[in-house]
Amino acid sequence: MDSTHHPPKLTILVVDDEAALRSFAGLLLQDLGYSALLAESGRRAVQLLLQDPEAVAAVLLDMTMPGMTPEETFRHLREICPDLPVVILSGDLETAVRERFSAGTIAGFVAKPYTEIDLETGLAEALSQRRGVERCLPASAEFKLARLPQEELDKMKDDYLATCHLDLVRMAGMLKSRDFDALETMGHSLKGSGGCFGLPQLTQLGRALEDHAKALDAVSCGKQLEALKQYLAVFLPG
Repeated sequence: MDSTHHPPKLTILVVDDEAALRSFAGLLLQDLGYSALLAESGRRAVQLLLQDPEAVAAVLLDMTMPGMTPEETFRHLREICPDLPVVILSGDLETAVRERFSAGTIAGFVAKPYTEIDLETGLAEALSQRRGVERCLPASAEFKLARLPQEELDKMKDDYLATCHLDLVRMAGMLKSRDFDALETMGHSLKGSGGCFGLPQLTQLGRALEDHAKALDAVSCGKQLEALKQYLAVFLPG
């Protein structure tokens, strides 16, 4: 029998409305020696934390989600667990993100698109700020920092591209109804998620769509959607 003592895994709550990015973050966390708890919305994150506040060591919170805002989510999470470290995930500049929260309230920031090392660094720094967690932190030698198996990454990438293909139809409807706010959100999401799956061109297309939607430029948004359609056709013909 193996009598080696293994420290308990810390559980990280991931809050992101994009299923592909939730799964991506969850797998990276497992590769780093953490357990992952996944929530698709701020409301769901609050429900999960209420079930067992002591079980969650830190939170990774996306900045762009429908329903409960990140500020509201943050406030409710901290009401339940006042010293809970919350790390923000965003494709925006860190300074702009921190301005949306009171000084010193968030425990860290990880820019989208992020890598495994980005998550390791951001979480290690955030967790070091929480009393009583240091003794549970995995030793640095236990952080594998190995890439996920290629077959897992390929499947996640395929699922993500299929979702983007479906979202393209939704975005065309948004443009037709001149819902520039929704288009801006979709562009922001593409900007942050594309690079995570090794698709920097998708990040660029998302950034341009976000900018054009913010400027209420329907013509440029239309051109950007057409460029996005052509790009996705390379991966998903038809």
